[in-house]
Amino acid sequence: MEERGVKPDHVTFIALLAACSHGGLVDEGYKYFNKLRNFYNIIPTIHHYGCMVDLLGRGGHLEETVKFIERMPIEPDVSIWSSLMRACRSHRNVELAEHAFKQLIEKDPTNDGAHVLLSNIYADAGRWDDVSKVRTKLHETGVPKQPGFAIIEQNGVVHEFVASNLVPG
Repeated sequence: MEERGVKPDHVTFIALLAACSHGGLVDEGYKYFNKLRNFYNIIPTIHHYGCMVDLLGRGGHLEETVKFIERMPIEPDVSIWSSLMRACRSHRNVELAEHAFKQLIEKDPTNDGAHVLLSNIYADAGRWDDVSKVRTKLHETGVPKQPGFAIIEQNGVVHEFVASNLVPG
């Protein structure tokens, strides 16, 4: 784009940062994030920050991810804290996952996915008492766990399958 004189927009940078995240290119991601602000004078949105949190988290830079979140000029939202929690699961950091969970629940107390993810993090760590506590708390607070579902298209017709509709076979 630059060679052809086409100015990238904020969506271009979301795509670049997401590609860097999935490719594990932390240094490249920082380069593009800084270029977004410093060269193109585009004010980063929560989506850009979310891509950077995902990039750093996937790369295992968990402490750097926390510092990045703390320095954000935008209030971190549910997606930021969820991304950090997923990275904590991948990199087996229970303590930081608990911190992210607390932040996430402050933003969205009815987030069933956060409870399930924390429960899974505890299960991965073999902390079965904590798994039970999280599941019990989820039940006691009345937060409904959304059933899993899948959508497929076959011969131009869209079919949705909900976990509760599945019959064990």
